[in-house]
Amino acid sequence: MRQIYYTFLTLLRGRGSHVIKTVSLTLGLFVGVLLFAQIAFEMSFDSHYKGVEQIYKIENYVYRGGDGPHYDPWLLGPATSTFVENLPEEIECGTVCKNMGSIHMFYNDRRTQPMLTFADTAYFRTLGIEVLVGDPRELANPDVSFVSERYANDYLGKDSPVGKVLLYNKSIPITIKGVYKEIPENSTLRPDIIVSLATPLKYEMFRWSWEGGSAYSGYLRVRPDVDPERLEARMNQVASQYISTDPQNEYALRYSLKSLKNMYRKNESVRRMHTILSVLAFSILFIAAMNYVLIAISSLYKRSKAIGVHKCNGASQGDIFSMFLWETVLILFISCICTVGLVFTFREIIEDILGASLRSLFTWQTLWVPVCILFFLFLLAGVLPGKIFSSVPVTQVFRRYTEGKNSWKRPLLFIQFAGVSFVVGLLCVTWVQYQHITNRDVGYDTETVAFVENEQIAHPEMLKNVLKSLPMVEQVSISTMDLLGGYSGDWITEENGEYLFTASWNIADYDFLSTTGLVLLEGRHIQASGEMLVNEEFVRQRGWKGSAVGQPVYLYGEYAGIIVGMLKDFPTSSAYGSILPFMMASEYYYDEERVYNVRLKPPYKESLQALNEEIERIFPTDDLEFRLYQQEIEKQYDSVLRFRDSVVIASVSILLIALVGLFGYINDEIRRRSKEIAVRKVNGAQEVDILSLFSYNICWIALSSVGFGVVISYFVGQKWLEQFADQIHISIPLYVLLILVINLLIHLAVFLKARSIARENPVLSIQAE
Repeated sequence: MRQIYYTFLTLLRGRGSHVIKTVSLTLGLFVGVLLFAQIAFEMSFDSHYKGVEQIYKIENYVYRGGDGPHYDPWLLGPATSTFVENLPEEIECGTVCKNMGSIHMFYNDRRTQPMLTFADTAYFRTLGIEVLVGDPRELANPDVSFVSERYANDYLGKDSPVGKVLLYNKSIPITIKGVYKEIPENSTLRPDIIVSLATPLKYEMFRWSWEGGSAYSGYLRVRPDVDPERLEARMNQVASQYISTDPQNEYALRYSLKSLKNMYRKNESVRRMHTILSVLAFSILFIAAMNYVLIAISSLYKRSKAIGVHKCNGASQGDIFSMFLWETVLILFISCICTVGLVFTFREIIEDILGASLRSLFTWQTLWVPVCILFFLFLLAGVLPGKIFSSVPVTQVFRRYTEGKNSWKRPLLFIQFAGVSFVVGLLCVTWVQYQHITNRDVGYDTETVAFVENEQIAHPEMLKNVLKSLPMVEQVSISTMDLLGGYSGDWITEENGEYLFTASWNIADYDFLSTTGLVLLEGRHIQASGEMLVNEEFVRQRGWKGSAVGQPVYLYGEYAGIIVGMLKDFPTSSAYGSILPFMMASEYYYDEERVYNVRLKPPYKESLQALNEEIERIFPTDDLEFRLYQQEIEKQYDSVLRFRDSVVIASVSILLIALVGLFGYINDEIRRRSKEIAVRKVNGAQEVDILSLFSYNICWIALSSVGFGVVISYFVGQKWLEQFADQIHISIPLYVLLILVINLLIHLAVFLKARSIARENPVLSIQAE
């Protein structure tokens, strides 16, 4: 207890430096705990399902013309049920589903945007999801659904939701037949509403055949001790009765299994992200701890007399060591309280950046994360300075330390400056890449064109004419697909049927190019049936050297049309994918999914709002909410935005920590060398000479450490950029400029902190001595 008493007295006497140490540790804890909590949260993805070790996703691989395998994310409808029926000894149950993402559902004229999945009766049993109310066999019927506990509580009132009716697309009534337990946030499958798969089949939204219509996902719950590889072989044997599974054939499909538990966390891009976040979190914690050590050991000059007095009064080396450990414990405790305060103060911002609620980030299962971090900081920040202080002999504690005994500070400054440079360099990469992918030239107008999908409109031409008549609308077009991707693909072949490549396609009316802003490089627009437009990549892969205009196109060996124009390349997917071959025809089939594209008049955001209000008034029973293409493009990169914002927080925190350490170092140097500075000034030294005393050593430390940190950030940044097909190239001169800017900031901090002592009357320093 005596050590604790003396520790309290020490904290009160030297509260200035202890406040600095507390601020440094609080910043390190705040960012480090959040980043490591996010990693732990994502590493636990899909581990909560009952018997998750037995759950596998059916993977689909395509072979075309002996070329492959090519991963296909979608499954043929009958595949899952066929495997379950034919392999009962290996498969316990299986489900087929279609994840629709966030869609509009209406309840009492109130629009909600739940995550919706179409699924069959075995969905809950296969995935081990607990049903609270209702019989899952109800999902065999069309127009019925089960809702999650959370969705029912948030949107459907306090009474039982069973029997209530939701509207899908404002036109299809869906009756709620049950409620299932809320699925945790760390799940790849987290629907708010499960609608019976019989519903889209009833309204012919999807195909259900071994002949085509890949649109589904399949999951199997296998029996214990089943060998997945052996089961894969048997699955392909069963599938061969319906389709070709021989990779040497012209077209073949083969199936494999992937463990649901490992599917997310073993994804290459996820693992890359976790590695970078781990490096960031460790860097911040390590620098915060080193900063604590730097400030603590810097006070040795000031606290040596007190240590000597304790030892002269009988304190042992262990007593001194325990005093410093208790000091670290108390400062860590205060830092923890401040960290908790910061977390709850900025709760909404944190949840938005990390993409998870605090209750999911900090659970009993992830409690080991902050505990391990605190233990790490305690060992690094408490044991090291405590050992140094307790091992100083009584005979030396009253001696003055020379510059030669000051060299231990420089490695700590090197670590801090290198850490700042690394994080700031990585921030530059992520920031510029995010700006690039959200503002790149995609070949069409994104800020002036809005779109909406709706296949329920009975008379699309009537809606098109209504849209044309509105004052905020400049032009209107109807197409099968929007411009953001999700295109179907067709085989491009020679006349004899020899496979060449697969091309994405769209069908649109004559106004499509002028409405969207797609650029026609040569030829003309489509004017009649049988005419087609293709993009530059199509021409490249086809191997045509001259103009493509007039060339025939063959699909699956059949004549499809003649090319009348070539479009400038535009991405048919996000920046994660490369430019793909594309073709467009003018025949529009009204039984296909319909997209209405609208070019707005300025100001665009105000026009969009006015358009949606007017359409809601004219078509109150239809779900027609237009969205700008630019808004949807930005949604594609939410994960990139969250990562960038995480790096921003890390950069600000590590910069503040490093400045605290730098100021502590300069303060210690001023105290230690005050007499020397006074003597130099008496002998004619100018202000610039005094400032150079502090900046000379820091200059060399900063140049080497900043250069080292920026080089490391370059390699880590390039590794992060590998996930993008369209990525930036940061030139070497930009990294050199970054090194110069960081060095300038360091020297500016040194100048501002040391200027006061350079201007001080030397008589005051000599009198203090």
